Amino acid sequence: MGRFVRRLLVAVVSALSTAVLTSSVLASPAAASAYRPVAPPAGTYHVPAYRPAPATPRLVVCKPGENLTGVAQQLAGECAYHDIQAAVDAVRQRGTTIYVLPGTYQERPSLATPSKPCSALAGQATLSYEQQRACPHLRNLISVSGLGDLQIEGVGAGVVVEGDKPIGIRADRADGFYLRNITVKGFAEDGVAVVETDGFVLDRVAALNDREHGIAAYGTDHGVIADCEAAGNGDAGIATASASDQRGNRLSVEIRGCRSHGNLVGYSGTAGDSVYVHDNEFSGNATGAVLDSSVQAVGMPQNHAMFVANRVFGNNADPYRDCGTKCPARAVPVGTGMLLAGGDENTYASNFVYDNWRYGIAQHWIPASRRGETDPAKQRDTSHGNRYVGNLMGVTPSGGRAPNGVDFWWDEQGDGNCWQNNASSWGRPRSDPAVLPDCDHPSAGGPYAQQGNPAKTSVVTACATYTPRRRDPKGCTWLTTPPRPAA
Repeated sequence: MGRFVRRLLVAVVSALSTAVLTSSVLASPAAASAYRPVAPPAGTYHVPAYRPAPATPRLVVCKPGENLTGVAQQLAGECAYHDIQAAVDAVRQRGTTIYVLPGTYQERPSLATPSKPCSALAGQATLSYEQQRACPHLRNLISVSGLGDLQIEGVGAGVVVEGDKPIGIRADRADGFYLRNITVKGFAEDGVAVVETDGFVLDRVAALNDREHGIAAYGTDHGVIADCEAAGNGDAGIATASASDQRGNRLSVEIRGCRSHGNLVGYSGTAGDSVYVHDNEFSGNATGAVLDSSVQAVGMPQNHAMFVANRVFGNNADPYRDCGTKCPARAVPVGTGMLLAGGDENTYASNFVYDNWRYGIAQHWIPASRRGETDPAKQRDTSHGNRYVGNLMGVTPSGGRAPNGVDFWWDEQGDGNCWQNNASSWGRPRSDPAVLPDCDHPSAGGPYAQQGNPAKTSVVTACATYTPRRRDPKGCTWLTTPPRPAA
């Protein structure tokens, strides 16, 4: 660590323990899915433990002709299946482990022509859980529904799942699901989707070049996404929607040790309640990480997430230029490290945020009407009580200077927001507004506290009208890479 960074850390560390502990015990509402309305899980289960190889009971899947070594070679004699779904369908005992030996699994049987009843459902926008179970391969290459404590583990290098389906691997109401050491790539929607599941781990999963999300969890609790890679995905590399809100008792989904790069967004948390995102790297995306309350979903408004010790840098990719028929589905501010688009009681602490040419960290209001809420009393229910403490802005981990365009940007709406003990390559963090409230005197009142600074909210409103067919809405300045700031 460079001397410059050490000097900055001395300035911030004294405030961190109090600030993080104060915020980490908070939480609130529940869960949602892109595929169907979901109910939050009961939250009575637990994060499943990894079962080291060779665990029993077990089933083994292999591809003939692969050159095997180590544990894969030891397990090869037990291989009874050549498709992962066939092994899933053969599970008869809770706590089974499926070992998948090296090879590319395209799951040909899952591509068979569906039955007439399933074909009749093909045009529906969403399928119920019962319909998913009855027609598991209408949308999913590999479907795990209702199985408890199932572990699927790739053994050795080069275990790849790819195929012509919207979803690669779907775990639906599969409490205790554990997926390890598998690459999923090239799916029309999500590489891996965990839905309405209480207790799951996605460990060393790589999700590459999926049309929407690489790794996604919808309506979940007791979840861990660890040591993953997500790259080249059309929306978020990693996404959680409607993670269970624990109202201060504990956190619901932990994301750690992941590298998410080259996506539209590195991490996306729509109603990302009670998530703990730490020690990850978000780089080379259009925007590094987003929390939002901008659509109808269980658990709105978003609240009580924690972002700690992440490295968020170089998020300046422009996926809107010359995108043709593959334009992003939504507008995000190109050149932004982290964005809070309508959320409450979130903590951003001790993150390295640098070389993001528009904003290091930005926060703006989302009126409740954007998510279909008509109660006038709720229109101003977002962007309150957020804390930004001890972040190192415009500084690399080795101490080099790599400025953000603006370190902190705020539309000036909301109460109880504060910025304290942050340090910057500029000396003092550059912000808009120039003076931000500290945590001894958090925001309260002010000329724009009710509805935000109109010069700023007009840009947000204009960008909200973006669609892939209307790619240049008047007044939206987000959709091109800004100039690199001078050091």
